[in-house]
Amino acid sequence: MNMTITSVLRVCAALGLFGVACATSVTAESTLYKAGTVYTMTGDPLSPGQVLVTDGKIAAVGGTVNAPAGVTVVDLGDDSCLLPGFIDAYTQTGLSGGTDEFTAELTPDFCPALAIDWNDRGFAEALAAGTTTLAICPGTENVIAGCSCLAKTNGERESRILQNDAALFISVCSDPARRNRARARPDGLYNRLPTNRMGVVWILRSTLDKLRRGRDIEARDDIESGFSGQRPLMAVARTSHDITALLTIGEEFAFAPPIIVGGQETYKVTEQVAAAGLPVILGSLTTGSANGPERTELAYNQAGLLSKAGITFAFSGGNLLEQARFACRFGLEPGKALQAITKTPAELIGVSDRVGTIAPGMDADLVVTDGDPLEFTTGIRFVMVNGQVFEQ
Repeated sequence: MNMTITSVLRVCAALGLFGVACATSVTAESTLYKAGTVYTMTGDPLSPGQVLVTDGKIAAVGGTVNAPAGVTVVDLGDDSCLLPGFIDAYTQTGLSGGTDEFTAELTPDFCPALAIDWNDRGFAEALAAGTTTLAICPGTENVIAGCSCLAKTNGERESRILQNDAALFISVCSDPARRNRARARPDGLYNRLPTNRMGVVWILRSTLDKLRRGRDIEARDDIESGFSGQRPLMAVARTSHDITALLTIGEEFAFAPPIIVGGQETYKVTEQVAAAGLPVILGSLTTGSANGPERTELAYNQAGLLSKAGITFAFSGGNLLEQARFACRFGLEPGKALQAITKTPAELIGVSDRVGTIAPGMDADLVVTDGDPLEFTTGIRFVMVNGQVFEQ
């Protein structure tokens, strides 16, 4: 029996499922979706546009699609917009029991995938906001913190993980020194380095020097894979002086260009960052305070300033569509805003062959809105993951 979108909504309302995505599939084996506008993120929007979904994959896309006979057709209406599912490139969603391994300064083999609670409500909240793919990352209390895990926000558990050990994470900030004390008990876990930013930089430089000299390092392969470019290297750096320190260390040891994560004060050093060709995954944009993490000075037009300088960037930290709207309000071009929550993060975390755009062969991860997605009054009608529709 084929179910329409309206009938599914009625079932969800009858069951009292409010505020959490309802996992009811409305797709047949093949379904053709007709929308007022389709943002493929591979070129200009299609107005109107059509997308054919078959067995959880995008089979065809265009202004008009020649669908097979008997295919289920869902007309979303002239005001509807269809976009790729949003991608959060930096989050700790779903991590249970802590985000860090505190027993050592260097934990490059720490894998968050082993600590994920797949029933965590954060996944449902992310899905309801249009996010279909997450880069679940370790915390920042180790200089070399571990690797990220790439996963879908819903679906069968065994198929949700896209990659267990994606990017290698390092912390070039004050976080690894947060718990340590130089004058703590000599037998205490936190009587150790680093105790300040200088100590963080010293440990990183010492590790890279050992790597260059061929010295023995625990989990050497995990460290080397990130700094040699075999997999993405992501560096949490928020203040302008930490970003400058990262650039200086990169020049000294000539390792693979990292992706700056957080980057709240990147706007102060745009020329240096642009010259080095470093992309940025911005920490969550906010109007709630005058300062960000580590007392960073916030600028409402962070994204616009990075775009003007030619720096590749993505948004992160949840509520991605709201962040894109906020950035546009303060000067970012609409096209760049949508790229920063779809195509760009997919490229940065290494899954652009599966998600981030609407094209044949891609996963059918889609978001449908009831109007211009960047208007504050527009709502999300439903979200699709691997061809399965989840109503709001």
